[in-house]
Amino acid sequence: MEMVRKFVDAESLMSVMSLPETFRNRTLEVLVFPTDAPEKQYQAHEVSGIIDSLVGAIPGTELSLEELREERLKRYETAD
Repeated sequence: MEMVRKFVDAESLMSVMSLPETFRNRTLEVLVFPTDAPEKQYQAHEVSGIIDSLVGAIPGTELSLEELREERLKRYETAD
């Protein structure tokens, strides 16, 4: 069975999953294994509910589409 092992900064994982506060500012070891559990199949009404829950999750902005595009390009131009 294949496995991936990686050492990562806790801050990068805290935005993805809940971790204890004691992990903050530490290096963590992450092990990833494949699972044999079947993938969950979503029904159409579940997907609709998920989408509805996301509406309004991103705060509105007074920026025009072009201004927003320029702001994002500047923000992420140095991202790897």
